[in-house]
Amino acid sequence: MLKNLKLGLIAFICIGSSFAANAQKAIKEGTITYAVEYNLPPDQQSMAAMLPTEYKIEFKGDLSRFKMDMGMFATSVIYNDATKEMMSLTEIPMQNKKIGVKMNKDQTKKMQDLQSGEKEFEIQTTTDTKQIAGYNCKKYIFKDKISGDSMDVWATNDVTIPENSFSAALTGLNGFPVQFENNARGMKSKLTLKNIKEGPITAIDMTIPSGFETMTFEDIMAQMGG
Repeated sequence: MLKNLKLGLIAFICIGSSFAANAQKAIKEGTITYAVEYNLPPDQQSMAAMLPTEYKIEFKGDLSRFKMDMGMFATSVIYNDATKEMMSLTEIPMQNKKIGVKMNKDQTKKMQDLQSGEKEFEIQTTTDTKQIAGYNCKKYIFKDKISGDSMDVWATNDVTIPENSFSAALTGLNGFPVQFENNARGMKSKLTLKNIKEGPITAIDMTIPSGFETMTFEDIMAQMGG
């Protein structure tokens, strides 16, 4: 009987360890890295060599920061998950210009719609599963009610991370997006998670730094023809 009790205890510990290993982990600070593949229209093929092959998103609490450096210009996007506000900081060295724009929740939504098109998704949960970057993932199909277009989104519940400017566009997704598509004004890309590194990053805030020209959302919309 004592032997059976010991075996039962060992089995319980093993099962408990298994649950602990697969328990959802909340990460509040770190860096997300995605590999990026592009599907460019013919008139944008010349840009292919200039585009980065990976995206890094730093996050700390409710704030996240994404920067894309294209050589001729670089843009950082700061997103506040708590308020759904956004700020963009663009540097154009050749013109010696630095421009900062802050957007409230409604303006952020309008900018997202302008960048990727206004969408209303119907989400289908599938039974398809696979591992990506070491995370257990489930496939969701996002179907646009307006255009009828659909895309596959793979997400995991192994980890929870505050929303950033990319994941915020996937409204209604149950989990952290590990593989998905992005469309920024016709520049289509596919993002696949490489890793999530937990650890300290440099401070993030929603203040436009000194040396940047502050422009209003209306100014930017006028320049973009919106």
